[in-house]
Amino acid sequence: MIWSELPEWVRYLICGLFLFSLMSMSAVILSRAGKSPYWALFTVVPHLAVIAVWFFAFTKWPKVDA
Repeated sequence: MIWSELPEWVRYLICGLFLFSLMSMSAVILSRAGKSPYWALFTVVPHLAVIAVWFFAFTKWPKVDA
C-alpha cells in the first residue's frame, strides 16, 4: 500500500508512534549513560539531532569517567 493512499489519521498515528519510539529509546540510552533523558527531545529535529549526538559523544560521561 502506498503512503498517500492511507487515511490521514493513520499517517499521523504511524508518525507519532515512530517519534515516540525514537524518543523513548534515546531517553533510555541517555539515562543509562548518566545524562538527562530530556536530551531525547533533540532527536525530533534532524539537524539538532546530529549536533546533539556529536556533543553527547565528546562530553564526559558521568558513569564512565567517574
